[in-house]
Amino acid sequence: MSSILQQREMERKKLGILKLKEKEALKNRMLAKAIKANCPKKGEFKYDMWNSTNVLLPETVTEWMSSDNIRHIVSHLGMKKRNIPSSLHKKPSPLPAVEIPHPGTSYNPSYSSHQELLQEVVKKELKLMKEEEHLDRVTTQMFKKISLKKQNENMMKEMLQGLSTAQSLNSKSGEKDSDKEEENDDKNSSTAVTNKKPVKNAKKTLVQRRKQREQKQATNIHALDKLKKKKISDIYKLKALQKQIEEKEKKQELLRQKRIKKHEINLSMPKTLSKTKFEPIDPDFQLAEELTGNLRNCNPSKNLLKERYKSFQQRNIIPPATIKL
Repeated sequence: MSSILQQREMERKKLGILKLKEKEALKNRMLAKAIKANCPKKGEFKYDMWNSTNVLLPETVTEWMSSDNIRHIVSHLGMKKRNIPSSLHKKPSPLPAVEIPHPGTSYNPSYSSHQELLQEVVKKELKLMKEEEHLDRVTTQMFKKISLKKQNENMMKEMLQGLSTAQSLNSKSGEKDSDKEEENDDKNSSTAVTNKKPVKNAKKTLVQRRKQREQKQATNIHALDKLKKKKISDIYKLKALQKQIEEKEKKQELLRQKRIKKHEINLSMPKTLSKTKFEPIDPDFQLAEELTGNLRNCNPSKNLLKERYKSFQQRNIIPPATIKL
């Protein structure tokens, strides 16, 4: 570029006369600076997307509008409204964060509450023992212990089964001869049948067709009369029908109540969030000999960290895992 052109461009820029390309570059540079200035630094959280107010639509306008309508309108105005997930305001489980302990776990419990706690523990242990016995019965005890000699004998018996003998061969040959004779008889009978002349289909006469038509009409009239009689008889059975309807409604109501109870029970149960099954914490109890009666001599028998960890798992906050605490 010559020096004359450079001088002219310098004069033009001093006067503020810019090309279109230069104007766009300047505009983009200013926008980039503004974005960089508004961009938060690393570790700074100044903007809350959930509590942000809508500047484009005031509250007076959005009072009568649903959330879907607001989201649709705002999206066309150049501003996106994020949809809050419905699970954000729901608890994963209705169970309380800290369960009330059984009164029998106290350092100085009453006799009745302590016995109730021990009975619950015994029931759980008996249930586990019963399950173990059942598994042992259907797995280990099902298979018999056999010596090697007897095992070899059984194997030889199994291997010898199905082998052909002389008698079986003779019986098979006799059966083949009888089958051949039966086949020959069938062939002779078939040839005898084929020699006969074919019988033509006899057509129905006009009288027969008329009688057939009259018979069909009579059956239709009889069916209509039967239906009319049934309708008339149903009128006198209204009370019985009403009873049947009421009984059916009662059954449906009972089933509905059962479903509701089952649903409530399932809500309180831990969900399958991982491949490992949730195992509840062992109940905290002390025998009658271990009770001290005062808090000073009481020995701690529960791990608080483990109890809180199991509580999180039971309330579906964290998935169950095989971590030993």
